[in-house]
Amino acid sequence: MKRTFERYSNVGYRFVSGFLEPGNLPVLKVLDDAQRARNVAGAVAEIGVHHGRLFIPLHLLQRGTGKSVAIDLFGDQELNIDKSGNGNLDKFTDNVALWSTTDGLVLHQGDSTKLEAAVLTEKAGGPIRFFSVDGGHTAEIVYSDMRLAEETLSEGGIVIADDIFNQQWPGVAVGTLKYLDDGAKLAPFAIGFNKVYFTQPEFCDAYRAELEAAFVGSLRIQTDSTVFAGHSVLYMAPVTAVDLLRRSETARSVYHASYKQLVRGMQLVSGKAAPDR
Repeated sequence: MKRTFERYSNVGYRFVSGFLEPGNLPVLKVLDDAQRARNVAGAVAEIGVHHGRLFIPLHLLQRGTGKSVAIDLFGDQELNIDKSGNGNLDKFTDNVALWSTTDGLVLHQGDSTKLEAAVLTEKAGGPIRFFSVDGGHTAEIVYSDMRLAEETLSEGGIVIADDIFNQQWPGVAVGTLKYLDDGAKLAPFAIGFNKVYFTQPEFCDAYRAELEAAFVGSLRIQTDSTVFAGHSVLYMAPVTAVDLLRRSETARSVYHASYKQLVRGMQLVSGKAAPDR
């Protein structure tokens, strides 16, 4: 059976444990197309691969001889000071082999804060076009990982940062804001599905526009404009049944008529309204 991004997006991700919200998968595809239209090339990488739920689709988006670098503590869990994940090398490599391929896979077991940008670039065979930051969740680790991603990113590359708005991990927000306040060369352009997407400022408008255009009228993803840390960003969220009803004039009319009848009935029961004659 052919192992493709589409097959993984439709089926595979359901069988790989992890914390990736499925809404990120169509977002990744739009951004991959946008990068390729602009000849943005390079490796993909992730800090904190866990069992591969996000790493696999990133790997599947690679073409030709591009490398995919998995950075995780794996067996060195004594270094996992905040217990934000539990990488397992055997489960990870089994999942990668099952849903994609181990061709081009590069493993780095160790503390990401000790990994130098030059070493990572060498492992990746050059700059990185997609870089997922989902390692340690303390402010210090997040700051360090964002700096590493910035230093190794290709022109037009995209950083996918996890858990910035997750109430369980406030250190992620603290570390991210410190990064942004400390001479960051990257800026956020989109927020959605527990991820924040960053790139160089000159690419923000283009990527934001690509996402907005891709999901106009979508039955799965809705978008809106907002601001994060002084940067214009696109907000993305799943379309719910209530959202679909709100889009329908007929459904709204039926709802309001039903609501009026309900209120009328409650008033009659309570004796606050006279019955129609």
